[in-house]
Amino acid sequence: MLRYEIKLKNGKLRDDLNVLTAAWKSDLDVPADSLVLNCAYDGEIFGQGDRISAYNGSELVFEGQLDELSRLRRDKGVVMRLCARSAAAVLLDNEAEPLSYRNPTAVLMYFKHLKPFGITDAEPDQTPVLGDLRIDKGMTQWQALELFCKTRYGSRLRISGSGKVYLRGFKNDRKVRFGSGGIEYYSIKENKRRHKLISEVRLKVSPTAGYLSSMYNPNPECEYIKRVRYVNAVAENNSIGTADNIIERSNLDSRSIKITFGGCVTDILGASAELDDPAFGRISGLTVRGICYTLTKNGELTTVVLGALEGEENN
Repeated sequence: MLRYEIKLKNGKLRDDLNVLTAAWKSDLDVPADSLVLNCAYDGEIFGQGDRISAYNGSELVFEGQLDELSRLRRDKGVVMRLCARSAAAVLLDNEAEPLSYRNPTAVLMYFKHLKPFGITDAEPDQTPVLGDLRIDKGMTQWQALELFCKTRYGSRLRISGSGKVYLRGFKNDRKVRFGSGGIEYYSIKENKRRHKLISEVRLKVSPTAGYLSSMYNPNPECEYIKRVRYVNAVAENNSIGTADNIIERSNLDSRSIKITFGGCVTDILGASAELDDPAFGRISGLTVRGICYTLTKNGELTTVVLGALEGEENN
């Protein structure tokens, strides 16, 4: 069971919340984790609450500023609702200064885009991105840092719920098995969203020619599907890799397996996974793409969403 601490505006810590229900969500495709608590009303927390932390045993799972506090009076008393997002939220909510960096390093990006917002659990290096990195008007702090990570490391930026920064991409080396010989579950649901699949991306690779080249999705599920996108690979911020990303993203979005089981499991996001079910069969090459933990009057449940490993086709 998760336990919670509230930090008040005056610095005081409160760890005596009377939690009625809880919902914590973490997803590889969503920058910020979220936490929603329904609690017995507490006037001091409602008036002075600033930040909230959640722990699974001694492990910090979530830390973030309270986005919303609300209270509701019913016949049986007053209920207080607390909503928060993790550290990545502050980067999503703040616009970056429009400018152009010359040969920027991760250390520079850390001091410009992370440290000013209190995000310090990072390991930046001094190797520069050669050339200019342009931060356009309207880009968020998250988008600016994400652009650097893509350019410098070819990776997706990730900031965990506890505030750890992964500039070079997030990886969980754990392996988890569901079903026979592993975690037993209450329910399982598989969803194939064929409408998400992109079968072909047509490319413009010359400024003077049209979209004459094509990249095809090797996923066998695309055999009877026609869904085309166009990429100008000579335009700024585009490349042939853009087409790869479109195809890979469509494959990831096209299939998911949702499994629900009892208890609280918070440390398997990004872990490789396999399923062994008497009805669904044995499915490998999966990864844990999302976790949702809930606490209600009926107890604790964890729901995980499994999807294909990035870079692999659906089987």
